[in-house]
Amino acid sequence: MKRADILTFAGALIIVTIIAIASQGFVSIPGIGSIHGSVHPASSSYEYAAGEIPTYTLQAEPQIWNIPKNTDLTSIYMSGEGGYPVTDFPADMTPFGASDPDYPEIWAPGEIVLFAAYTGPGNGFSDMFQIPFSFWRINTTITTTSKPESARLTWVLVDGETGLIVTGNQMRYGEHIQKTVQASGEKFYFIVSEQDVNKYSFSLETTKAQYGNALIQPAVRRITGFLNAA
Repeated sequence: MKRADILTFAGALIIVTIIAIASQGFVSIPGIGSIHGSVHPASSSYEYAAGEIPTYTLQAEPQIWNIPKNTDLTSIYMSGEGGYPVTDFPADMTPFGASDPDYPEIWAPGEIVLFAAYTGPGNGFSDMFQIPFSFWRINTTITTTSKPESARLTWVLVDGETGLIVTGNQMRYGEHIQKTVQASGEKFYFIVSEQDVNKYSFSLETTKAQYGNALIQPAVRRITGFLNAA
């Protein structure tokens, strides 16, 4: 057997093994460690230079990233590619529908990784943020103590690269909304409008398998590049 064939076969085995182990959360690979579902460690707000889009940092023990609000209206309404492509809600929120089904085959207990959160009160925009996962969901809840009968939260998730509204909802007190998203990219942001809401929370979650797959991609690319050069 040729050396290149041996390396190709060995590399394929390594890739398959890494994906399988990372998805299951074992600790057999140095530098990857275990990937635990339903992880709620101390939250973080990462530092980044002005004008730079923050990058979610993948770690073997996932941290909850608090997505900051963007109160700089100049950066939001800037013309051209520098600004936010969508700055208002659709005239009709009805097409977004109600909560998506909670499929237990996908969102099984112990398989859910909470990786980011966006919280309020307050109307406005979030900073743009990166999503490295191809499959994730937004869990939305509201809390109100003063006027629950009139409490309302309207929100949309916007793809900052394409200007498309990915998903959204208009919810009232007592509702629990889950929206599944099948999109990844460098630029996403929330637009939020609240009425008589004391606190709202958007919990961003993915599956342990999705998190593990994103975590090992740099290693997979290095192995693939080595094999292609062999």
